[in-house]
Amino acid sequence: MFVEEKGTEVNLTRIEGNKREEISDLVSRETIFTILLNKKKLVTLNCSPEKYKYLGLGFLYTSGILQKKEDIISLDINEKQSLMDIKIKGVSLTSEDIVNSNLWIGSYQQLEEQKEISLSSDTSLKISSHLVYFFISEMQERANFFKLTGGVHSCALADKQGSIILFTEDISRYNTIDKILGEALVNNITTEDKIILTSCRITSGILKKIIIGKLSIVISRAAPTDLAIKLAEKVGITLVGFVRGERMNIYTHPQRIEV
Repeated sequence: MFVEEKGTEVNLTRIEGNKREEISDLVSRETIFTILLNKKKLVTLNCSPEKYKYLGLGFLYTSGILQKKEDIISLDINEKQSLMDIKIKGVSLTSEDIVNSNLWIGSYQQLEEQKEISLSSDTSLKISSHLVYFFISEMQERANFFKLTGGVHSCALADKQGSIILFTEDISRYNTIDKILGEALVNNITTEDKIILTSCRITSGILKKIIIGKLSIVISRAAPTDLAIKLAEKVGITLVGFVRGERMNIYTHPQRIEV
């Protein structure tokens, strides 16, 4: 059932060396998910068809629209229509907000214009380099649908004791962050003392979500962009990338990773 929901079989032509054959193979399903906020359409996201509640709430949280789950007046998820209908107290939308609803990604320049960016996180949080290697290995081990299709990103939330608490996959790297933070929000899981793991490239847009999630260590198997590095340095996030085997690059605030 898991595979049937997230993937679909397609016919294709495969060539290996000088051998050509017609086969069927599994690919990731892509669907659209619409969020109605106070009865107005806010945004439509392309995503994997699962965990709509966590995706929707995580998106609203990392967009700065939802501060805490107690602000939710009502929430309805229509799985068949891939629709979230949510009412949040104290929130009103203008037509400009709706048209520009993609501004949630933000930009480094916009963040630079702010007078002060602070990170409410555990500044004493430190982990060993061996734990970094273990986390990425464990995340890859759990990435079952990636192994089947190669068509999704992975993300996880871990603690400093070495446990992976939450895990998710999605066709969009942004959605994986939102799903993890949305699930943490719903289940009252504090994030200030946790570590976020991802398989994806770290952009300034990804890092903005991590900042809102109050995480101080982000570990990726992939590379960061220059703007993500500048932003991580400014707000005090330890940014670790290119974790492969027993090798890593620490781009900012290396004091949190102990050898």
